[in-house]
Amino acid sequence: MNMIERLKIDYSATAPTDQEIAQMWLDMEITELNEWSKYALELKDKFSETHCMGGIQLHKYQVSDSTCLQWFASRNRLSNISFVKNIFSRPELQGYRNDLGIKDNRPACQEIHGYSDIFDLTGIISRILNQGGAYRNLEAKDAWESAMNFVNQEFENRFDEVNRYRYILQGSKWFYDIAWDYSTLLFDKRKNQILIMDITDVD
Repeated sequence: MNMIERLKIDYSATAPTDQEIAQMWLDMEITELNEWSKYALELKDKFSETHCMGGIQLHKYQVSDSTCLQWFASRNRLSNISFVKNIFSRPELQGYRNDLGIKDNRPACQEIHGYSDIFDLTGIISRILNQGGAYRNLEAKDAWESAMNFVNQEFENRFDEVNRYRYILQGSKWFYDIAWDYSTLLFDKRKNQILIMDITDVD
């Protein structure tokens, strides 16, 4: 399946059955991606300044093609298959769970809200940088430019092709459990990729 086909909605296709959804999860292959854009690395450096006792963690994964997954993703309906809740229990995300200090292989996950686009992602990231952590923050212009460059390079400003999900994942020892803890999962429908962003700092 090419990138354009992943975005197309086949209105004649019926919704996958429960059996087909279960088979999708069994057949799914997930590969961690470790190549980051220049501005993703710069964003990590900025958060090491503003959230100096915590910081930001970025993880990226490639998900294998599936007509079943594409049916839900193209319609912005990944919540219907509890995608966010299930993805964090995958064995391929063991490294992610280790990085966040999660011992449970099937951590409880609560999806707070799903959004069909990322038009507001630059504003969210820049606001977090500008408000800062416990001790430091970035000037508004610097925060905006850092966030804008990150979104531009990682998603080519394809704001309407990426879903954003807010969630709470239980059992992490990395988070400080304070007001500026932030987690979001971004699903790129064109590339079939997941980008996970976690942010924390001390009180």
